[in-house]
Amino acid sequence: MKKVTIFFLLLCIFFVSCKHKQMPFNENQWMKQKNRFYMTESLIEKLNNEKPKRSEIFDLLGEPEFEGWISDSVVTYWLKSEGVLTIWELAIFFDNDGNFESARVCCED
Repeated sequence: MKKVTIFFLLLCIFFVSCKHKQMPFNENQWMKQKNRFYMTESLIEKLNNEKPKRSEIFDLLGEPEFEGWISDSVVTYWLKSEGVLTIWELAIFFDNDGNFESARVCCED
């Protein structure tokens, strides 16, 4: 019985440690490109609550580093890279009037 309890405890510790850490959105860290990936949950929650216009998104997050990541309906921000080929991005979607519709984290391989 003791082995089962220890195994279960180790398994719980493993799953808790695998969950990626999250932190509150911080505009200064975002602009410095620090911890962007870890701020996404709180940022998406903030965007969903405030429903900002396109210009307000640029005021808050700056313009994306690459011009090709901006279109009328979506703006994409770099979050982090894993290795050479995997890139995590935040995609923010707008309606035809430039109003926030949704945001999600995407992985590009």
